[in-house]
Amino acid sequence: MIYYFDIHRTSVFKPMFEKSGVIHRNQFRSPFMLRAMSFPGFYRLPSSLFYSTPKFTKGDDKIIIFDTYSKPRLVDWLCKKWPDKRIIFWYWNPVNGSGLRERVPKRVEFWSYSKEDCKKFGFRYNTQFFFDCLSAKAELCRTRKARNSVPKALFIGREKGRAGDLNTLAMQLREAGVEPDFRIVRRPEGRYVSIREKLMPYSEVVDMAMGADILVDYSLNPASGLSLRPMEALFFGKKLITNNSEILSADFYSPSNIYVLGHDNRTLREFVECPGTEVLPEVRDGYLLSNWLKRFDESL
Repeated sequence: MIYYFDIHRTSVFKPMFEKSGVIHRNQFRSPFMLRAMSFPGFYRLPSSLFYSTPKFTKGDDKIIIFDTYSKPRLVDWLCKKWPDKRIIFWYWNPVNGSGLRERVPKRVEFWSYSKEDCKKFGFRYNTQFFFDCLSAKAELCRTRKARNSVPKALFIGREKGRAGDLNTLAMQLREAGVEPDFRIVRRPEGRYVSIREKLMPYSEVVDMAMGADILVDYSLNPASGLSLRPMEALFFGKKLITNNSEILSADFYSPSNIYVLGHDNRTLREFVECPGTEVLPEVRDGYLLSNWLKRFDESL
């Protein structure tokens, strides 16, 4: 099992994949290769000069390519070099277009975390996932309440044009008796957000999520697939505030645990003061990375 990530995300999630027992490789041999792809004559050079060569262990039968920065040439190279392996192209982000599907071998399987994109482009669906290596830590977190004098709501993520909406939400949370801790990469305008220039390691994100009472998930496309934040809330036993309406159909959805902006008729204060409920272990564990991998085989 090989995972190809773009160079920007590798430092964030690579340790989680490795600790979860999944073989992982960077897409490019070095960070300079992405820039080199724009040089004249690039497409006349062998693909092996630019892309990392997968290393398989006994029993590996598939290569999963994560979407960001993946090009038709990479997919075509993998198909030709390993004709006996399943090639799965996994969208972990919304699809900007379906042109890639028309430019790669027909045997490539296209999958997405978004039911909306699956319906639109004819992809196969698999859920969002959470890392197995964090299971023990998550179980411990669920048995202990965060020690905050007032409830704390946490958001960590890129700005992506949503800083204004997040600042408004932060003010609403303050009015509801909640302390907002919003950390946004790139400089936004607003009083209640913390400015960061770089993404923090995911291990730090996990530690901060464990210390919060509420996690905030705010998507630019409220009907897109679920992000990692609902998974963090699910496994760490935290309440969740989100604008993603798809969560209403999730098997772990409970109004006592999840507040959906634009759909919920309660006040934020009513939601915060409402006792949370336990999610069945078999429902929660269905989102582990190991079970996510199994679902690719269940479709055969």
